[in-house]
Amino acid sequence: MQDRAIPAAFFFRRVQSLTGFFLVLFLLEHLFTNSTAALFLDEGSFFVKSVSIFQSIPYLNVVEIVLIGLPILLHAFLGVRYLITGDLNSFKTDGRKPALYKFKRNKAYSWQRITSYILAIGLVFHIVQMRFLDKPKKVMLNNSTFYFVKIKKDDKLEKLSKKMDITIYSKDEISTLGEKFQNIKIKDSEVLAFSKNSGAAFLLEVRNTFKNPFMVGIYSIFVLAACFHAMNGFWTFLMTWGFIITNRSQRISLSICFWIMLFIMSLGFVSIWSSYLY
Repeated sequence: MQDRAIPAAFFFRRVQSLTGFFLVLFLLEHLFTNSTAALFLDEGSFFVKSVSIFQSIPYLNVVEIVLIGLPILLHAFLGVRYLITGDLNSFKTDGRKPALYKFKRNKAYSWQRITSYILAIGLVFHIVQMRFLDKPKKVMLNNSTFYFVKIKKDDKLEKLSKKMDITIYSKDEISTLGEKFQNIKIKDSEVLAFSKNSGAAFLLEVRNTFKNPFMVGIYSIFVLAACFHAMNGFWTFLMTWGFIITNRSQRISLSICFWIMLFIMSLGFVSIWSSYLY
């Protein structure tokens, strides 16, 4: 019997499925860790410790690119191909195009692709904002390493800074830090917060982000899209690789995926809304 080569479409589908599964695991870890930023949960100490350990990993930038960046890019690249070649047919039309809007799984297929657009925009926004614009900066002061962030003042910040051993400098006090800080533009409503612990600085960054109602709304939509996309994709992954074959197993696993989706959504909302309220 003559051997047949594996079709390219089959291969790329499996690659996208595997990278999607890996990203689901990353999302679970990411949302769980971020949920511990809720200050009513042991003052966010677990988040601080987790981030500090993560930031101490050697060659962290390389690790992030290889283990997170490349799978996202590969999954997104293959996804764009399917977005271009696939049509949404789960919404009512004027009759000139087919519409299968009565089928729930067909609607899920459409929303999987709609959420992919939201995620593409949201990921770029999230990476630029959290990893470049607002990321805590490392600096040497009095022969010690500190991490500092520029954040807005609020009524609870002073109490929080004392608990987390964070030093706050107002606009008028920056001059005492030396020449390297003289060019930092800061408003009267803002302060510079310094900590020897990178996790504490990242916690303040997250808290400051979600003090903005606009950011709360944007990230809430982002969490909704990410959780649906992840768990609907995970259910498809189970079918693709033959873990769920019978109708019964597919119904049960779909229900399980639904409840897991609600759970991880709650983790995301905890980190966002508790930061806004605390």
